[in-house]
Amino acid sequence: MYLKKGVLTALKVKNVLLIAASIFGFILSVPYIASEFSAYSDNIAYALGAKDMGIAITVICISIGLLLIAVISMRNIGNASFYSSYFEGDLDGYVTFADLSKVMGKSEGAVYRHLAFYRHFYMHGFEIKASDRGAYVELNSKKCLCECRSCGAHIEKRIYFTGECPYCHSSDLHAKVLSGESFYSVSNELGSAAGRPDFYRSRLLETRRTLYVLLLCVCMFFLIALTGYTLSEIAHYFDKEYQKKILLDPTNHLSSYDLIKGNIRDGIIYGGTVVMILFPLAVMRFKKIMAASSAIYWSTLFAQSQRPFIFMEQIPQLGSGKAKLNRMRRAIRNGYLKNCTLEVHDGVLMAALAKKTVKDRCLSCGAPLTGVTDENSRCTYCGNLIMGVIEKR
Repeated sequence: MYLKKGVLTALKVKNVLLIAASIFGFILSVPYIASEFSAYSDNIAYALGAKDMGIAITVICISIGLLLIAVISMRNIGNASFYSSYFEGDLDGYVTFADLSKVMGKSEGAVYRHLAFYRHFYMHGFEIKASDRGAYVELNSKKCLCECRSCGAHIEKRIYFTGECPYCHSSDLHAKVLSGESFYSVSNELGSAAGRPDFYRSRLLETRRTLYVLLLCVCMFFLIALTGYTLSEIAHYFDKEYQKKILLDPTNHLSSYDLIKGNIRDGIIYGGTVVMILFPLAVMRFKKIMAASSAIYWSTLFAQSQRPFIFMEQIPQLGSGKAKLNRMRRAIRNGYLKNCTLEVHDGVLMAALAKKTVKDRCLSCGAPLTGVTDENSRCTYCGNLIMGVIEKR
């Protein structure tokens, strides 16, 4: 609703291409530069004057730039998705930077800079306004109606946040929201989510985790093998007997100790370069495995909850540690956890459960809605009035 999806899709494709190009550039340039400087360590000027040294240095600088652009873009896309999911669950239409700071785990200044930048490139549908109490975010969701599915009562937006109807004490609540020319509903489906961990998990999450584990194993296999190879080559570099054996080997084409040591040195450089590339990839894969595993654990826990809100300190594996809380943020940001958000109510950070957002669909028949511009719009399939009674700010 608040994301420029076409732009984000293009940016994601661009990031994959940039990362692939940067890795290719590193593999081409780093070993060459290291090999030249190692071979001519006693004459740096001679190494710098090598035929392709200028091109190699240019390639590695470009590769570093491309990688930084891709990493920063990926982080910004994740943050924008997190902000968007939070905005969609908000019914007041006004979000304070203090609340966003607690939800994101960043300073208010950082959140302000994020949104000031994202509204031009990644997001839309909101404005940053100033008041005597400070800056705040005003959303485009100008009209909303909250109802109880059990007794049909119209309830206040703040009561919706508590997750309980004041008339029948049901938690089966939902809100209808008009934002610009789009309609979406936010439902509290605690009853239907009970005993269903899949309600809170992304599709095929366990399969994805298994795939991540396999990829990590493959990465670790090559990492260990190449580390062993590099260490053995380092040992060979200082092993005179090994070099003598190669020199006396009739099948060997290297005719001097200098050529043999140069060949070993190149092996060390190329092996070390690939190790340096694989190590951060292995760390990133391990973080994804931890986030996915935590999401699977928490989804099982959430499915057993009988309350629509859980205080963060009451969630196992979280406690007060920032690292564990960041893991939940990462699980939500990566889409491993769904139908739940981090929210701040009365200054307290909570996990809001069973909040399902359905966009551009009729609540009565589920048909797609198009051209919804006001509360008097009707579904073209069943004739259901989109909003009914409207609450205006």
